[in-house]
Amino acid sequence: MTVDQRFRVASDVGGTFTDSIAYDAETRCITVSKVSTTPGNRALGTAEGLKKALALQDATGADVAYVGHGMTTATNAVIQRNGAKTAFLTNEGFRDLLQIGRQNRPTLFDITVVHPEQLVPRELCFTAGGRIDHLGQELTPLDEDAVHAAATAMAAAGVESVAILFLHSYTNPRHERRAREILEAALPGVAVCASTDINSEFREYERASTAVLNAYLRPVMETYLRTLSGILQDSEDGLGLSPEKPVMVMDAAGGLMSLDSAREKPVHTVLSGPAGGVVAAAHVAASAGVGDIITMDIGGTSTDISLIRGGRPEITRAASLETVPIQLPVIDINAIGAGGGSIAWIDEGGALRVGPMSAEAVPGPVCYGRGGDRPTVTDANIVLGRFDGRSRLGGTMEMDAAAAARVIRRDIAEPLGLSLEEAAAGILRVAHANIVRGIRVVSVERGYDPRDFALVPFGGAGPMHGSPVARELKMPSVLVPPTPGILCAMGQLISDLRHDFVETHVVPFGALGEAGAAEIIDRLVATARRHLDEDGVPAGRQIFEVKIDLRYEGQSFALPIHADPGTPGWWAGLPEAFNAAHEARFGHADPAAPLEVVGFNITGIGKIEKPHLPEVPAGQGAAPDAALRGERQVYFEPGDGGGEGAWHRARVWSREGLLAGNVIDGPAAIEEVSSTTILYPGDRARVLASGSIIVEVAQ
Repeated sequence: MTVDQRFRVASDVGGTFTDSIAYDAETRCITVSKVSTTPGNRALGTAEGLKKALALQDATGADVAYVGHGMTTATNAVIQRNGAKTAFLTNEGFRDLLQIGRQNRPTLFDITVVHPEQLVPRELCFTAGGRIDHLGQELTPLDEDAVHAAATAMAAAGVESVAILFLHSYTNPRHERRAREILEAALPGVAVCASTDINSEFREYERASTAVLNAYLRPVMETYLRTLSGILQDSEDGLGLSPEKPVMVMDAAGGLMSLDSAREKPVHTVLSGPAGGVVAAAHVAASAGVGDIITMDIGGTSTDISLIRGGRPEITRAASLETVPIQLPVIDINAIGAGGGSIAWIDEGGALRVGPMSAEAVPGPVCYGRGGDRPTVTDANIVLGRFDGRSRLGGTMEMDAAAAARVIRRDIAEPLGLSLEEAAAGILRVAHANIVRGIRVVSVERGYDPRDFALVPFGGAGPMHGSPVARELKMPSVLVPPTPGILCAMGQLISDLRHDFVETHVVPFGALGEAGAAEIIDRLVATARRHLDEDGVPAGRQIFEVKIDLRYEGQSFALPIHADPGTPGWWAGLPEAFNAAHEARFGHADPAAPLEVVGFNITGIGKIEKPHLPEVPAGQGAAPDAALRGERQVYFEPGDGGGEGAWHRARVWSREGLLAGNVIDGPAAIEEVSSTTILYPGDRARVLASGSIIVEVAQ
C-alpha cells in the first residue's frame, strides 16, 4: 500500500459521537468534525463526518487517497448480545467447555453473582470423537460421521456461524481443518471458524472463547463493512470514494488491517477505537518529549485508560470483553463505565452513584435537548459553567443549561438535601473517583507510581477532567493533545499495518537451544513477511519484532521477553532479561531456577509515512487578546483539604488563537471544536510548538 496522494481521512465511531479528521499532506492542514453517531446504521454517520471534515478544506471523496476506520461495532455486538446465531463444535466429552470456563469468581464472596448470557447456548454445542495429544500425535481418528450429524442439527437450528475447537489443535490442526471442510460443504453460506484460524496458543478455554467470539461477529461485521464500503463509494449519499482506494480498519493491538482481514477475523477489531487513541497519544506525547504517560480517553459512554512506558503501549494477550476472554494481542486498556453521558443516580442506601448506565447518543444528556430525562456528567459540567448554554458541541449542537439544572435539582439535589452546585459537583467528584480507581488498576496495582507519569486526557470530555484526576493522583502534569476530541480518529492516520503470529512450544529452555528457537522464529517471520508483501508494503518498510514467552518451570503463566536474533549472544542473554522482568513485575526473581519456553510471538509491522502535524506559530508570554473569547463564572468543587466549593471568574480562550510559548493561568477554559480544557485555580498551562498544551497541576 502506498499513501502518497493528498488527502488522508479517518473516522472513529463511538457510542455517542462519530469523530472524523481530514489531513492535507501538501499544506499539513488538519480539519475535524464531530457528528452524532447513527445507531441504526453507523456507516451513515461515518460518511457524514468525513464529508464535513473534507468540506472544511473544499475537498471531496474524489480527493481522498486513504481512509482509516475505528469503530465499536464488534464491541457493541458483544455487550448487547446481538451477534450471529452461533454453534460450537468440540471434542466428545467437552460439550460444556464454554459454560464451565475457568471457574473464576470476579467477587470472591458473592454467592448471588449472575453470569452473563453465553454467546453460544448449550443446545448449540456439539461434539465429535477424535483426539490429538499435546505432542500433535493422533490418538483417535476424527469421527467424521459425528461432524456430519452435527452439521445436520446446525442446519435445522438455522445457525449463521460455527466455531470449532479441538484439544491440542495448536500442535496439529488436522482435525479442525477437516471438520471445517465438512461443515463448509454441508452449510453453504454459514461462516465457519476453526480456532487455529485465529491463533495457535494453548489454553483450550481461552482459545475456544476467542474462536467463538470471531464466529459470533463474522456475519455482523460482514454486513457492516459491506455497508460501509458501499456508502463510502456512493457519490450521492456517501463519500464518493474511488473503489481502489485503501480502507484500513484499526485493530485492537494498535495496528491496521485491510477490510478483507477485518471480515475474516473481526475479533481483532474489538476495542479498535480506543486502541487508535492510545497509539495517537503515544505519538503526540513523544513529539512533546514525554515518553511515560497514562492515557485517559473519556467519551460519551466510557473512560478507556492505558499506561505507556518509553513511548510503547503495553500489549496483553489476556484481555476480556464482558467476561468473554480474548486470547489475542491487544493494547492493555482498562475500560470503565464513566463517560460524559454516564447517568447519575442514588442507590438504595442513599449514596450518589455515577454510571455505568449511559444516556448514549439517543437520547443523550438532558442538555442536548433530544429527550434525555436523567442527569449525566455532561449536565453537571454545564451547570457548573465548564461550558455554557452558548457553547456549541462539535460546532453545531446548542446546549440547554436550564434543562440540565432542572433535572439535577429534581433527581439529585432535592433528594440529598444539597444545593444545585453541591449536587453537580458531587456528580463530578464521584465520576473522578471512578476514573482514579481505574487508573490505579493499570499503575499502582502493577507496581507503577502515577507520579512518575504525565496524564494525557483526550476524547470529547477528557481535557475537562484532566486536572482534578491528576490532582487526586498527585500527578505533576497533564498533556492535552491537539484536537483531543478526535484523537482516536487521528490514530488511524498514524498507525502502521500489523500482523501478529503466536505459536505455543512448551519446552525447557536448555533443551530447545538457540538453533531450535531460530528455526521457529525464521518460519514465523517468513509468514509475517508474506502477509506484508500481500499488503503491498515495500521490503524497506517491513519490521519484525520477536518476543519469547518464558517462565520458571512449574509456573502457570509466562512473561514475554523481547529478543533480537540478529544480535550475537541473544539467546544466552534471555535468562537475565527474564529475571529482570520478573523482579520488576512481581518483586522477586530466582536466577538459579530453570527456565521454560512457552511460546513465540512475531509481529510484522508495515511502516506507513506518518503525517507531518502542523506546528503552532511562535509567541511568548501571555496569550494574545485575539484568542480571548471572554469570561464566565465557573464552579470548582472543594479540594482534598475539604472546605466548600466556590464560583470563580474564569477567562475563556480559543485554542485556535493560541501561540507556542503562551502561558495561561487557571482558572480558565480553553475551547475548541472537539473538546474543552478546564484549568483549575493554581494550574498553569503552556502551549508547545507541537500544538499540545502542557499543564502544571497545582497540588
